[in-house]
Amino acid sequence: MRVTSILVTLLAPIVILASSSPKIYPPIENVPSDNADAISIMAAKQGNLYVKLNYATNLRDKDWFGKSDPFVEMWVDKSYKQRTKGTKGLNPIFNQTFVFYVRPGQNKLYVRAVDRDTFSNDKIGDTTISLTNVMNTGHEGPRDYDLPKWFGLRSNGKLNMEMQFIADNS
Repeated sequence: MRVTSILVTLLAPIVILASSSPKIYPPIENVPSDNADAISIMAAKQGNLYVKLNYATNLRDKDWFGKSDPFVEMWVDKSYKQRTKGTKGLNPIFNQTFVFYVRPGQNKLYVRAVDRDTFSNDKIGDTTISLTNVMNTGHEGPRDYDLPKWFGLRSNGKLNMEMQFIADNS
């Protein structure tokens, strides 16, 4: 009896949400032209994004025994990730350049620092970088990107990177 009442209490909101009819919103009209132009230009840009990963600083140590051997993986589209060569230590120097072909609508670079282990890899931290500035100016950096922990209250380290975007005008 008690289990049934607990299940009913827990599942009632789900049943109500599932049975409610979907809301239909009217199309967006009267968008100011300056914002609409910026959105259409941003979505229409495509080309090569060159990302140079210079170094990392103060990476969080995820190994209980031995030295940390971090690598960094990055992607614009999850189906095509690129990864650095392995390094040692918590302040590794990478000096590696990666090239991504950015298609219309892709405007974020996803970056994850990982500690390589024998049986499983441990995530050190990750961040998402907006490509808006580099797509508009053609170049950004070098600058440090934080790998936040706990909603940005602490840090798992920093990655120093610079980016260049060359638009494909064909």
